[in-house]
Amino acid sequence: MTADVVLRRGLVVAALTPFVGTSVRVDKARFAAQIDVLAAARPVAVTVGAVESQEFQVLSKAARLGLVDAAREGLPDDVPVMAGVSSASLKESIALAGEIAKRGASVAAAVASPKPWGAAPTPDEAHRWFATLADESPIPVLLYNNPRLGVDLSVDAMARICSHPNVVAIKETSRDEQKLLGLVNRIQGSAHVYTNMELLLSTLVLGGSGAMLPTSGLPIASRLVEAFEAGDVTEAARLQLFFSEFPGRWTGLGFLPAVKAAAGLMGCELGEPLWPWSGLDDTARAEMREFLAKWDLLDHFAGKES
Repeated sequence: MTADVVLRRGLVVAALTPFVGTSVRVDKARFAAQIDVLAAARPVAVTVGAVESQEFQVLSKAARLGLVDAAREGLPDDVPVMAGVSSASLKESIALAGEIAKRGASVAAAVASPKPWGAAPTPDEAHRWFATLADESPIPVLLYNNPRLGVDLSVDAMARICSHPNVVAIKETSRDEQKLLGLVNRIQGSAHVYTNMELLLSTLVLGGSGAMLPTSGLPIASRLVEAFEAGDVTEAARLQLFFSEFPGRWTGLGFLPAVKAAAGLMGCELGEPLWPWSGLDDTARAEMREFLAKWDLLDHFAGKES
């Protein structure tokens, strides 16, 4: 299977995981409402249980598979579901890839991770891990490079991994423009290169495929891609300025509390971060409300369900 069969240029949305109260149980109603919002937006793909902002590390296997089921049920057939298969055990990642494929997922997303004892893998070890997963997975694989969650692979290491015919995309999260340039030069064409919302315009200008971003980043990012594709680079640049402040201005507690709070203010309530971790306080939330109002984003998702 090639990258073009599954994916295309544009935006991949990471559906955030709402929880019931202080438990680790997924709030199915809120998750389904979020999927309805994304179904109406029709992004390139939707990911579940794959990235750190989805808080997948605390989810049981059954919960992770339940997210796949809910996403596949709520999305149009032509919006692929990418599902996370990250695990300390390669054997478990391979087994999970098989399970998500049975449930209709189109891509297995895996984080480039340290060895079980915490050391960074050598390039050969990282390649061996992903090549084995790609060999055994019944669906294509996405390489997720995130220094905050795992390790930061070199361009050479990522290019080697992406040379496997069943590795169809990379999500590059180091926010390093030099690395982005190298990846587009080495990988784009054989696999899709997606970055983050802060580098979305740079990625498009350089010829990359787009960005993977949370639900609350989607409204402005969608307008940016539309402007860029229409040849209005000035407007695309203006919209990129949104990401000069969002979400970085509110990430004192980390990325997740900011993007979850923003989703709620935009009309897609996803609750607080997993307990006992803190969400934004009233002061920060009021500042974010004021900022989002200037961009006409308050309650943006209200009534957007399909």
